[in-house]
Amino acid sequence: MRNLSRTMIGRLTALLLTGVLVALVGVACGADPTATPVPTATPVPPTATPVPSQPSEPAPDPTATPTPDAMMMFKSEWEDLIAEAQAEGEVVIVMGGSASRNYRPVAAAFEEKFGITTTVSTGSGGAQTDRVLAEQSAGRYDVDIMMIGGTSALRLIAAEALVPIPPLLIHPEVTSGDGWFQGRVWYSDAATQEYVLNHGAAASPENLGMRYNTDIVTQADIDAMTSVFDYLDPKWANSIVSIPPIAEGAGGTYSTIISHPDIGEDFLKRYVDPEFGVTFSTDFRFITDSIAGGKFAMGIAIGSAGRDLDGLAEQGGPSDRLIKPFKEADTLSGGGAGDNVQMPINAPHPNAAKLFLNWFLSIEGQTAKHELSEGTPNPSLRDDIPCTGTVDPRECRESGKTYIYLTGDPVYTQRTEESLERAREIYRAARGG
Repeated sequence: MRNLSRTMIGRLTALLLTGVLVALVGVACGADPTATPVPTATPVPPTATPVPSQPSEPAPDPTATPTPDAMMMFKSEWEDLIAEAQAEGEVVIVMGGSASRNYRPVAAAFEEKFGITTTVSTGSGGAQTDRVLAEQSAGRYDVDIMMIGGTSALRLIAAEALVPIPPLLIHPEVTSGDGWFQGRVWYSDAATQEYVLNHGAAASPENLGMRYNTDIVTQADIDAMTSVFDYLDPKWANSIVSIPPIAEGAGGTYSTIISHPDIGEDFLKRYVDPEFGVTFSTDFRFITDSIAGGKFAMGIAIGSAGRDLDGLAEQGGPSDRLIKPFKEADTLSGGGAGDNVQMPINAPHPNAAKLFLNWFLSIEGQTAKHELSEGTPNPSLRDDIPCTGTVDPRECRESGKTYIYLTGDPVYTQRTEESLERAREIYRAARGG
């Protein structure tokens, strides 16, 4: 991996030192190293009335802030893990979609900090999943860590190609849950809650991630939109492009359409109706170029092509992302490759993999994600780091606001595959395939 500039590392280090100082003050205030002397008890005469026994102390909360002794034990375990990981010398990370576009500099920061070669393989989530499953079927185990979207991860779970993540988590900043959204570590695999750890999610009005060509869609058009159902206005017939729900890459959007209590099947049936004329394609470059070039007015459910258009917009190109309050309830969405991490079976460098996993999910690692990413990652689900850097400030959570967490809350994730399959059925009924 290429080395980071001293400016980038200095900026990241300065942010982290502030967090560390706050944490140390908190520990110092919470523990008195000087034990309070216990007075010698006065002997009780044999004829005294027995004193009723006192109720036992409540069991310690396993999610509470670690005591100084526990921190010392962790420090020793952490140092041993670093030494074992450095002896292995390498960690191999497979990234799909948005992760491959964002996290090379984050992997480079890990390499520079720990002196462990970080080998990163990038590509689409579907292709990376195919690769790993083929290698495992042939008895090859070359991958330590995966970062792919939830739809692809379901295939790996079904093939028993992943190991549970909770036993690998040892860092107190990760295991306690204290610094995370709603006080817990999130998993997007509904049935087991242990194979697909969800570390990022975008907060937004539910606009279905719509991107549009600013030369075609006017500000007056945008101002008139108050609901996702306005996308179905006849004026937009034959003017929208999407990835089909039967392909990998946009499954999260289609699952959202079915699961969201304010949208549902009626919207999708009208959306895929051939008479409305949405163009469906699995070619991300075609989608990006055709929206930017004016062939289509807008794109919905376009996967990582949306990030390409965002990059084009930053360079002054004729595209933008719609983010405005709609009638539908606001959501958190984090089902992409850049939001998830998985651990394959039989990792060739298990200690380096465990070290990277815990570091990446720690305050330092998630701050690196915000500050160093090449693209625009979804904000971390950690509440104890600034929502700054390369993230889109419009996607940061607002304190005290309630969100429907479609890709993380088990109430919804338990229906993810069912919702996606229903979306596919509706699509096939209208379009075939």
